[in-house]
Amino acid sequence: MPNGVRTVVFDLDGTVYDKRGLAGRMVGKLWWCLPLLAAERLARRNMHYVQFADEEEFFGYFFATMSRGHWWGAGIAAEWYRHVYIPTMVRLIGKYQKTRPEVLALMAECRERGIRMAVYSDYGAVAEKLEVLGIDPGQFELLVSAPELGALKPCEPCVRRVMEMLGAEGESTLFVGDREDKDGASARAVGAKFWKVES
Repeated sequence: MPNGVRTVVFDLDGTVYDKRGLAGRMVGKLWWCLPLLAAERLARRNMHYVQFADEEEFFGYFFATMSRGHWWGAGIAAEWYRHVYIPTMVRLIGKYQKTRPEVLALMAECRERGIRMAVYSDYGAVAEKLEVLGIDPGQFELLVSAPELGALKPCEPCVRRVMEMLGAEGESTLFVGDREDKDGASARAVGAKFWKVES
């Protein structure tokens, strides 16, 4: 743990747990709706570096983008995403994906030293994913997904909002993540330290 750290902000997917194999399992489980699955991935890629006022505006654009050029409308995309895609992801994470021992050790150190913890994720269902991984969501001061704030990582206004919600300063905060372009960039935007989890 670097000296002077009082707050640790964890990424979730790919950081708290190893996500290798998850994409293939999602395809295997959702083979019957592969066009929707592909549309979700494409829409998500197109949403990077686009900022919206709030979560409602973000998902309105997201589901409209998912539906563009397809037979389904935004309403069907939203129902599928919320009631099929995310719940399937949570179940598969709980059944197959493994937590990273080094990240769990860091969480334990934070608890022992009274260092505040938060989770800032690009996906939703943060508490549900932690629970299926056997991690108590109640130990974190803040659980937030980037879309709740109107944009995906590494949106600078969004990460600044996370810091405001925590009442944290950049120089005393450590971001932990698996992506230099997302988690590392988020840390740099607020002058925080960054620890990259290696796959």
